[in-house]
Formats: sequence, structure tokens, C-alpha cells
Amino acid sequence: MNGISGSLDTLAGVPLHLALEHTGVGVVACDAEGNLTLLSPAVQKMFGLDYAPLPEEVLPDVFRLYHADGTTIMAPDEMPIARARGGQFINDEVVAAHDQDGATIYLRCNGAPLLNDAGEPDGALVLVQDITAEHEATLRSERLRARLVETINHEFRTPLAALLAHVELIHDHRDRLDDLDPDLPASLDAIERSGWRLRDLVQEVADLVACEGDEAPADRRPRRMRAV
Repeated sequence: MNGISGSLDTLAGVPLHLALEHTGVGVVACDAEGNLTLLSPAVQKMFGLDYAPLPEEVLPDVFRLYHADGTTIMAPDEMPIARARGGQFINDEVVAAHDQDGATIYLRCNGAPLLNDAGEPDGALVLVQDITAEHEATLRSERLRARLVETINHEFRTPLAALLAHVELIHDHRDRLDDLDPDLPASLDAIERSGWRLRDLVQEVADLVACEGDEAPADRRPRRMRAV
């Protein structure tokens, strides 16, 4: 099937305007020339607009869409409705916009070209879902992950490296000192083993955080361990 065919007057036998009034999913449609033919109540509410048969060339100014970064403005031919009218299928694409109060909102779009009964291109349909809360939760999770990585790298890894370096220095000098407690070498070895174990745990946490962020785990450098 190369597109969506059939009438937009009904949906599963229910008049379309009634179905759209009772769902939070927005619907936008245009004809073969790009003129707006449908703007569901959910989309009207998002943007504070009433439906009007607007031509395609004014849609970028009316809706003012941005890419998912929230700052890069979409060119007219990048808008989901324009691309769907050109024959593309839009799958779970996230775009940003400003609602009627000026707040940034994030929308998940799915779209497809429309076909008439003869199978010829006859416009496009885009389904729109407000995912602002979900998107902001994802951003908060990413910020928390970044803080965790920074904490691991600076608050744990750095002092551990310093601790192990000083243990190494003491090991290097202990054989030249005659007045050291005979139990000191064993204590140093215990400190060193514990230090490397802590370093391994820190690295495991760092790897876990990297995997949660869909990043490749950090390479493990071979640890230096003094023979006991």
C-alpha cells in the first residue's frame, strides 16, 4: 500500500469530527496542492488556532516548527505535512513548537501521503501527539546521568588515583627504611588491594552509566598490582 486511501468523513463508522473531539491525538491534513483541509480540535488547542483552509506557503509562519533540538527552525519543505504530501512516510519524528502561551512543546509526528480512489496522490495526513512531559523527563534523566558521570570522574576516580600513587611511592621507599613497623608492608598491600577494588567498582558504575546512555563502555586500562 503506497498511501492512505478512503474518505476522511468517517472513522470506523463514526463521524470524524466527533471522533477527533474526544481524543488527545491531533490530526492535520492537506489536499494535493498543500492547502490545509483538516485541523483537529487537539491541534487547534495546542496552537490557539481555528481551522481555516490555509495554503501551504503560509503554514511555516502559522505553526513555526523547530527540529527536536528546539532551536533550529524547520524549512518549509522539512515540515512533516509537506514531506508526507511529497510521498514520504513520517515515523515517530519529534518536532518542537510554541503553544498559544509561548511555551515550548514537543510533538511526535506520524504522517503518510493520501491517495484518492484511483490510487493517485491526493494530499497528506499527519498525526500529532504532545510528548512534552515525556521529552522533559528524558532531558532530566540525561542531565542526571551527566552529573553522575562528572561525579564519578572527579569525586571518586581522581582521589583514588592519588591514593594508589602514594601507596606506590611508599612501596618504592619502604625497602630503604630500617625503622618501619614490620606490619607496614602487609597494611600497604591491603590498602592497595582495596584501592584497586574501589577503582574497579567505580569503572563498573561508569560503564553502566555509559550503557544506559547508549554509549560504548569506557575502555579498561590494565591495573598495576604489586605482587604480594
